[in-house]
Amino acid sequence: MASRIGIKRSRRAPESTLLDAERSPKAQLIGQVLDTLRFQGWFFCISELGAPWAFKLPGDRLAALHAVLEGECVVHLAGQKDHVRLGAGDIVLLPRDNVHVVADRPGRAAVPVEAVAAIDRRDRIATTFAYDGGGARTRLLTASFISDAAMAKAVVSAPPAMVVLRHGSAGSDRISAMLTLVRQEASQAGGASSAVLRRAAEILFIQTLHRALMGVRADSGWLAAAADERLTGPLIAMHTQPEHRWTLAELSELAHLSRTAFFNRFQAHLGQTPGEYLQWWRMQLAAQRLRETGESVGEIATAVGYESASAFARAFKRATGRSPNGFRSTAEKIELP
Repeated sequence: MASRIGIKRSRRAPESTLLDAERSPKAQLIGQVLDTLRFQGWFFCISELGAPWAFKLPGDRLAALHAVLEGECVVHLAGQKDHVRLGAGDIVLLPRDNVHVVADRPGRAAVPVEAVAAIDRRDRIATTFAYDGGGARTRLLTASFISDAAMAKAVVSAPPAMVVLRHGSAGSDRISAMLTLVRQEASQAGGASSAVLRRAAEILFIQTLHRALMGVRADSGWLAAAADERLTGPLIAMHTQPEHRWTLAELSELAHLSRTAFFNRFQAHLGQTPGEYLQWWRMQLAAQRLRETGESVGEIATAVGYESASAFARAFKRATGRSPNGFRSTAEKIELP
């Protein structure tokens, strides 16, 4: 059965507890990583459905979600009987976009979605689909997501295969507000705005993935490090000041550990030395800036802690196999909505 976040609709955590969780070092670190990865929407569809209906989705992207705008439905992974039932305002996140079935009720024979001729695939940013079986009505937002960052697959591998976020669960107010915006857009006579639908769906995805990652208990990797109160300080410092020449002494002081204890603890969790991690993080930030800004290579080099553009270019090519300008030109050619 899928993991559920906040499944009991009637119980709400104290507001102070929610705020503490949202402001915690772990939440801050997860937010920093997700912001750097820049997940981008690949496909968006508003479906107007009348029962009976059931569709099998191919699961060919990095991650996906379904949000119920009106009515209800069930979702289950292909080949599995266990399902989750969703009502209006509920969201199911599939962090690895496994092949799955969405239907009005359990037991329906599913039609492969790629065989459904009625889906208009000319504009994948604001596609609509109507199917009227004459029964109960359901309106769904379906979206899939990609990222060209190397770490993205490691991030989406951490949560369970399906994560459900219930309407009215603790801390879901902002997500509910975004769903309201999508619902209003879907009701427009001229159809949903591509720009609004894309941005709203991406925000829903990031917020839901953030909530899912907060609930993961990991034994190793960056999520385990994010939950280690001795390592969060050094990690946040490296993330927020990558241009600083961090020394082992400075980082171990932030961790309130000896240099040896900090070094061993950091490497045990992350499989890298602090210096290797800082180098890796600088490359992630540099790649983001090359993709998204018009900054010069020299400006990016300074921003991520290199004294010269040439030193940065050599380090970037060692890390990625491409020069900064070569990476930028390739990123510009990637087909994204």
